Amino acid sequence: MKNLNNRNVLAVIWDYDGTIADTREKNYNVSKKIVTKILKKDPTKIPALSSLNNYHQAHVKSTNWREFYASSFNLKDDQINEAGKLWTEYQLKDRTKIQIFAGVAETIFELNKLPQGIVSQNSKTIIKNNLDENNLLSYFDEIIGYEQVDLKRQKPYPDGLLMCVEKLTDSKTGWVLYIGDHETDVQCAVNANNILSKNKMEIKIISIGAFYGFSVDTSGWSVLPDYEIKSADKIIEIVDNFKNY
Repeated sequence: MKNLNNRNVLAVIWDYDGTIADTREKNYNVSKKIVTKILKKDPTKIPALSSLNNYHQAHVKSTNWREFYASSFNLKDDQINEAGKLWTEYQLKDRTKIQIFAGVAETIFELNKLPQGIVSQNSKTIIKNNLDENNLLSYFDEIIGYEQVDLKRQKPYPDGLLMCVEKLTDSKTGWVLYIGDHETDVQCAVNANNILSKNKMEIKIISIGAFYGFSVDTSGWSVLPDYEIKSADKIIEIVDNFKNY
């Protein structure tokens, strides 16, 4: 990677849930409705759906949404596929408000000269609607939701992240920052870097752990981010540091 010396940041890519927006309550409400539809039972009898806190704790322990629905709700593969198809419809019907985390909008504004993208396991439609409501949509050049990636190739598989990197960088040499709140985001960056290296691409993804939304315990993580931040404005400092790399 010697050619990366003195190269600037090419792009900034964000996760969405837990990184840009606090979607816990909305996702909790939607999951209860989907599980009710599929299992025909009271969702509050399921431990992971008995409270918002239980939902959040179960979610952070899961690698991705498919594993979450399998392990927490005991759904079979075909039921998980059905849940995926219902997600966008039920999200659009649910009126729970979503809050953008403090400092995130200002950071997105500050980074406006860099290409910015989102790689998420949420729906592209939902993400675009929320960004539009908060006057942030125009700052993003690419949004990859779960619909753009094979259902069995969601994060931590690197497919969506590599797709976004290609769109934003045009395969130039340099650094790409990927910001996320979950171990899965970090593993996704590692997996993407392995593919980039194998293909002899002079692009390196730097992972940033976004821990400003809520407390995150990384003690059990198998891989840690390159940076950990507890306020969104620290992203600007990291970008500036790479300008002087």
